[in-house]
Amino acid sequence: MGNIESLRFRTQGMHCPSCSLLVDMMVGELDGVQSVSSDHVTGEISIEVDTDRSNRDAVVSAIRKAGYEPELIA
Repeated sequence: MGNIESLRFRTQGMHCPSCSLLVDMMVGELDGVQSVSSDHVTGEISIEVDTDRSNRDAVVSAIRKAGYEPELIA
């Protein structure tokens, strides 16, 4: 296992649990993602990623593919 980076994003427009599930699935499919949890109520997405196998840009791209524009908050 490489270096684990914890990322937190905020996004708008997740209106229901299915929205959160879609984000979790899209990000979770990335190689190196250890965990992902999104909350449709707060719009926050928490991710742990192995930076030897993936990176922040790939995570942002996956969130965008799910239909949301992420804003890095931590």
